[in-house]
Amino acid sequence: IGQLWIQPAKRERKVNYAVDDYYREALRQSAKTGTTQRAPRPPKQMNIHDFQFYPARLQELLEKELLAYRRAIGYKVPKAEASEDGNSSAGEAQSDEQAKIDSAEPLTEEEIKEKEELSTQGFGNWNRRDFYGLMRALENHGYGNMDLVKSDVEGKTPEEVEAYAKVFLKRYKELADADRLESQITKGEQKRTRRNEIQQLLDAKLGECKQDPQRHFCIPYGTGGSTARGRVYTEDEDRFLLVQLARIGIACDDVYDRIRQEVRLSPLFRFDWFIKSRNTQEIQRRCQTLVGLLQKEAQIK
Repeated sequence: IGQLWIQPAKRERKVNYAVDDYYREALRQSAKTGTTQRAPRPPKQMNIHDFQFYPARLQELLEKELLAYRRAIGYKVPKAEASEDGNSSAGEAQSDEQAKIDSAEPLTEEEIKEKEELSTQGFGNWNRRDFYGLMRALENHGYGNMDLVKSDVEGKTPEEVEAYAKVFLKRYKELADADRLESQITKGEQKRTRRNEIQQLLDAKLGECKQDPQRHFCIPYGTGGSTARGRVYTEDEDRFLLVQLARIGIACDDVYDRIRQEVRLSPLFRFDWFIKSRNTQEIQRRCQTLVGLLQKEAQIK
């Protein structure tokens, strides 16, 4: 048997990747990315942002202080890599930056005092979170409702918001994304205008109903009845949605969640599984459809 025995072939395991090669390549890549020299900054130099609205002169003094520091430590601006198209603009920028460093002079005593004085004239206690909180408040309430804006910025007192808002309205054009912020606030104003128009329409239409609107308000479905523009909703369901939308107010942020909760608690729909099983998005879509019917009727009249 020993002479007739044939040794079976050795099983070869498939290797997806070599672990050593993987980490060697990863370390090589990290070494390449880490070779870029980062320009040093003076220790303890204040870092200011455009939304803090410091005087422009302060930025000039800080820039001068930064260049003088880099000259003192002998910093050299790294040379830019040559581009394939032979563009020399990167090299010229490097030369210009190095020339600024080589000719930099430290701040004089008068300039140091001026810097310290100017550093107290901005809003250093406002960070980016506070700034965007004010932007959201302005978008939601507008410039004309500053009392609501002042109470809607988390982490700031009404006095702090008022002081900042006065400077913001005068100098917001200095911000890098001023156009985007202005457009955002304008869109918020337009959105509030549409909501006010819808609220006025709801109040007027329901006010025209001499009897209980929950039972007798006539919805202008047009052709198709309550099945128009969607799955079957009964008139009682649609009337309930419109009445609750007008009562809670379309300007309320969680209006459709609250309408959904009212539907579930109402004894009118104790055995109406269809309306009780609608989620918030479906309630919102149905309300928008009903409001569209009212707007269409108002335009015809």
